[in-house]
Amino acid sequence: MLFLFNLNSEGGNAIVFPIGNSHLGFLLKSFAKHLSLYPKLMVMQMRYFLLIIISILIFQPILNAQSLSPQATVSILTCNPGTDVYSMYGHTAIRVCDPAMDIDEVFNYGVFSFETPNFMVRFAEGKTDYLMVGEKFTSFMREYNETKRSVYEQVLNLSQEGKNKLFNALLENAKPENREYRYNFFIDNCATRVRDMIERNGGGTVRFTDNHPTETFRDLIKKFHHSFRWIDLGIDLLVGKKADQPVSAYGQMFLPDYLKDQFAKADITVGGKVQPLVLETHTLVEFPNSRLHSDLPWPAMVFGLIFMLVAGISISNYLRNTKSDKLDYWLLGLSGFAGIIISWFTLYSEHPAMSPNYNLLWAFPANLFFAFVWRNKKWRSKTRYYFWLSGALLLLSFVIGQIYNPAVYFIIMALLVRVAVNLMPERK
Repeated sequence: MLFLFNLNSEGGNAIVFPIGNSHLGFLLKSFAKHLSLYPKLMVMQMRYFLLIIISILIFQPILNAQSLSPQATVSILTCNPGTDVYSMYGHTAIRVCDPAMDIDEVFNYGVFSFETPNFMVRFAEGKTDYLMVGEKFTSFMREYNETKRSVYEQVLNLSQEGKNKLFNALLENAKPENREYRYNFFIDNCATRVRDMIERNGGGTVRFTDNHPTETFRDLIKKFHHSFRWIDLGIDLLVGKKADQPVSAYGQMFLPDYLKDQFAKADITVGGKVQPLVLETHTLVEFPNSRLHSDLPWPAMVFGLIFMLVAGISISNYLRNTKSDKLDYWLLGLSGFAGIIISWFTLYSEHPAMSPNYNLLWAFPANLFFAFVWRNKKWRSKTRYYFWLSGALLLLSFVIGQIYNPAVYFIIMALLVRVAVNLMPERK
């Protein structure tokens, strides 16, 4: 038996426990451990723990059920984006409701454990393992009411055979030996898993309406970054040129909102009869969409000011026939250090969109080494030629075809200014 303790998940917060009638002691020990580590957070979530204990005897027989009654419905739940980083793209889950059998469960593919060591590093590496778990519908909805996130339900137009086939597939997938999967944001996440389960187990042939792709992965995710400007910069630094390729309508369903729209237009063929995939749509709870909130473009503003400062200092140095060596040390050192970090993710990440990454043209790792070489003024008559290479790479970055964050263009221009200053002959 599986149950979700809401503390950390893609759609909200969640800890996963494999709970059976024989696992209550394990749950209590785990809870005590987390209480000691995160006392304030755990006190706030105490009511969830109590609900889990009450639900154990209820949930066990449900997961053992094999057939649904004719009154059962299977639906897709689409949740609006939240104000936390892990929830900024929204969430998707599958609901199975059968009043005749007292079943109302949500199957969720967006769960991870916050105990995972180096979670953020592993996420960037593409080595994060997510879990599929089940929870009571009331528990699922409570979280979204508390975080003021809208939830929409699309009831699927499945045959009785299709409902049972999908339900059994979900139960099989929820078993401890089957629930874990290697998460990949663009191609294998909580939304694509829902789509794939319904395609394979819906009891018919599902057909989605495709289109002529014009938007890229980067275009799509940026629509959700208006309140996360610094996160947007970090993503643009790590995600490479492959993210600038157009994405088909089918591929766009890695985002919950796009999956919802595609399901609304899809059809399913059952026994030779073509019918809409979605029977009806309900608004379960509605709040203002946090996606509509917008923050100022702080990274572009900050690096724009830095560019103007670098340009101003450089012009002043040229007119006064002076130098600002420390400015070069800092710019070269920081861009080189950024390049080392980007190189590491480009080389070792399993995310296919991280390589090639032409941010390395301006964040050239060798810049860090050259920053120390440039400190030796005796060598400058020869080492200054490095700036020809640096300038060529910076200019190439404009035409290579990768879309950069607006802040990056200011960084490139600041570096180009210093390249020009160091290649210009000194005034007599």
